[in-house]
Amino acid sequence: MFQRILSLPTPQNRFIAQSGKALALAAAIGMTAAILTSCSTTPVSQQKPIVGMPSSGAITKKTSNQVLQEEIREAQQAKSWNNYLELTQLLWSKASPENQLAIEYQIWQTLKDLPQAEKDKLTSDPDTSPDLMSWLDFVKATELHPIWQKPALADLKRFNPSALFNQHLNQALSQQLLNTNKVQQVAVFLPLTGPYKNIAMQIRDGIIRNQLAHAPNVKLAFYNTNFNPSEPNQILSTYQTAKQNGADVILGPLQKENIDILTKKLNAIGGDNSVITLNDAFGIQHFNFISNSEALQIATKLCQKHYKNIAILTSTTPADSNLAVQIADYWQQVPDHKLTLKSYPATHPKLREALGSVINETYSQARKNNLQWLFKENLSFTPRTRKDLDAIVLLGNARQVAVFKPQFAFFELQLPVYGSSKLTPINLDKTEPNKDLANVIFPTFKAALKKTNLASTLEAYGWDSFTLATQKYRLGPNICLNTGMLGKLSKQDNEFDYKMSWARYNARGEVVPLTETNNADESHYIDIPQAPSDAVQPAKVLPGETTPDSTTP
Repeated sequence: MFQRILSLPTPQNRFIAQSGKALALAAAIGMTAAILTSCSTTPVSQQKPIVGMPSSGAITKKTSNQVLQEEIREAQQAKSWNNYLELTQLLWSKASPENQLAIEYQIWQTLKDLPQAEKDKLTSDPDTSPDLMSWLDFVKATELHPIWQKPALADLKRFNPSALFNQHLNQALSQQLLNTNKVQQVAVFLPLTGPYKNIAMQIRDGIIRNQLAHAPNVKLAFYNTNFNPSEPNQILSTYQTAKQNGADVILGPLQKENIDILTKKLNAIGGDNSVITLNDAFGIQHFNFISNSEALQIATKLCQKHYKNIAILTSTTPADSNLAVQIADYWQQVPDHKLTLKSYPATHPKLREALGSVINETYSQARKNNLQWLFKENLSFTPRTRKDLDAIVLLGNARQVAVFKPQFAFFELQLPVYGSSKLTPINLDKTEPNKDLANVIFPTFKAALKKTNLASTLEAYGWDSFTLATQKYRLGPNICLNTGMLGKLSKQDNEFDYKMSWARYNARGEVVPLTETNNADESHYIDIPQAPSDAVQPAKVLPGETTPDSTTP
């Protein structure tokens, strides 16, 4: 059972509540005239006593505020924005503080809703008044990513304290920014029974470790969502239960059957940004254990080494074959790049034959036979590597690649050998050395290269899943979370992904970081630390700065 966390009222909370009501009022009414009318009620104590009832034909005289409201409306319709702002500021001066906030909000919303081309035109127009220019700067600041919005609003208040928007609206939006994305409860959909129980329990352990370490005030609620063919729609009722129980974010489900059913339902109702499935999904947010950009990361690494001709030898498993095709597609997009793509059976592979096909052993054998026929005597023969190959990519699990590697000595291959993230040890806390993988280079998870309290790669996945649940709002174009246990966490459309680290097996068969000159331009990455506890305001890290929780790209 989870306990409800109560907060005592404070002056700051009362202000947030009051400003929130005013913002909600302004947003709900939506029309300038309606909002401004609510600000113009004349206090009863100031009204003159009613002497007699007017006749039905009498004309009621408009108040000065009503006349002003009509003029504001006309200026807005005529797009006379200097005049609109001047008149609205005059009305603001006659309003109560709460209604002043509503008026500021309406000015902001009106200018914010203008087409970008019109805002750009006003910004460059020399006839635009200084007050209107300040408002346009304010609108631009509020459209920034949250990580940049807060300091931008602070700068506007510091450099232009007398601006109308700095009287109430700036503070209200800044407070709202701090509270809008706060997550209080995370629901987790995992198959805690059935064939995927072992996987689910490791993911669960990673989620709990992260929650205990960094967000103990966030409540966790786990739901067993093992797929039952006899009750395929059970996931929908579980989803409704989680929402009714107050889940701010839902992690999962994991199984494809459940994901297909849930996504079909959610897409039909316009989606739900509170859901992050733990496998690929169409139309809604998802986070996969295997990076969907691994092929691109491998191809990019090979390009950084200035290789021109590579060979890919892959197992026939669907995952390896698909990865090989993706690497090949990226590789061949570069002019003058050459590629040899071969495969070997996942079960009972003929290793010598498979590796021989990569280095064109049959051609060497044919030349030997021709020379033997020409000289009429037996010739000794040892296949030699092709001189045009720059590197070879071996795709398979650690056991398969370890069996392949000794074959390189027979063929006297001195080529750099690359693998996939499958070579990452599954058990992070008790990994045995594997000398047969010596010098193999591969992309891996950050947790595999540093000491952590995580026992497995799936725990690292659970850890990062919880990080995304509570910090996803901080992600944006060219902004990543640099504290992931799998890698640098990022988001593109509905897909959460991560950038891996590069490692190699040393001569003792141990996984160590790959140390080499990195020619990649990673200046577009911005490191931001993991959010501390709720009581501490999140810090911001600018390019070129570091914190104890961040690392340099």
